Amino acid sequence: MKKCLLQLVLLLSLIHTVQAQEKVDSNKVKVFALPLFFYSPDTRFGIGAGGITTFRTPVSTQPSSVTFSFAYTQRKQILAWFPYQVYFGRGKYLSYGELGWYKYVYQFFGIGNEYDNAYLEKYTAQYPRLRATFLRNLDHGNAVGIRLAMDNFKITQYDSSGLLLQKSITGWQGGRSFGAGLVWWKDTRDNRFYPGRGSFIESSWYFENKFTGSDFEFSRLNLDLAKFFTLGKKTILALEGTAVVTMGNAPFFNMAQLGGTRRLRGYFEGKFRDKHLLLAQAELRQEGFGRFGGVAFAGMGTVFGSAGESLEWRPNGGFGLRYQLDKKQKLNIRADYGFGVKSQGFYLTFGEAF
Repeated sequence: MKKCLLQLVLLLSLIHTVQAQEKVDSNKVKVFALPLFFYSPDTRFGIGAGGITTFRTPVSTQPSSVTFSFAYTQRKQILAWFPYQVYFGRGKYLSYGELGWYKYVYQFFGIGNEYDNAYLEKYTAQYPRLRATFLRNLDHGNAVGIRLAMDNFKITQYDSSGLLLQKSITGWQGGRSFGAGLVWWKDTRDNRFYPGRGSFIESSWYFENKFTGSDFEFSRLNLDLAKFFTLGKKTILALEGTAVVTMGNAPFFNMAQLGGTRRLRGYFEGKFRDKHLLLAQAELRQEGFGRFGGVAFAGMGTVFGSAGESLEWRPNGGFGLRYQLDKKQKLNIRADYGFGVKSQGFYLTFGEAF
């Protein structure tokens, strides 16, 4: 709770900086930054910074963005990640993804859909990460392209009584996870950062094997659907559905997962993981006074290992505060409190969950 309050204080400290930057021409590069200070038993004290820069490339009608975050802890842990989405080639092409370097303590709850923490263990891993999708924009909001992904996952410390050291879980020793795939999407949203109308569909097929340079062999089909409705002058209903189907043996760190800042807020990231995933969530977004707004959200999701399993759905709910960093682009910083069964979480980040 102290960490949450501190983050909210830091969020409010941005107001004067944002208001000053708002006077800049909206077509120019804008940068918003947020200092971070935190403490947890796993990390001890940590410091860092997060931010986002928005800009428009020549002729493009859509804004590009690069998010940057860095943290360093008293235990010499490092988190550095740079999600991006950039239009180029006079708006004909788009690339989005993430570059990152991580050295951190993670929690593993086992494979499956269980609420309790009977199998909870902690492990330390370090790895570089690459996620890169390249799309060619077509007519009527369609785009097609390719996806590349890489994790060179090294586990440096285990829980001596945990499941991973039993050596029965794929990826228990780490390994190289390199792959490629095909992507199609259709985007009719009226605004990328804060859509009020339209829809977004993304379908992808991804695979890894020895020919792609991976230590693992599996393929994955993914479908994301989102629809947005304007209910009133300042009220929006956002709906999302996600399905993931995995064939082969994916490492535990690359399985379909629920929890975290986007999928089923209120549960730890990776709380539920398995080969397949289904998720549905809804969010009611309300613009408030000045730059402030609020949201209420709810959802349900499940992971499972085979088509014959009975599905056990895991619910979540929550609410959040929004502060508009850029009025023209409708770019928000969000602070969300989510809760599930025997679980809760606070999230502070840039942009909407979906």
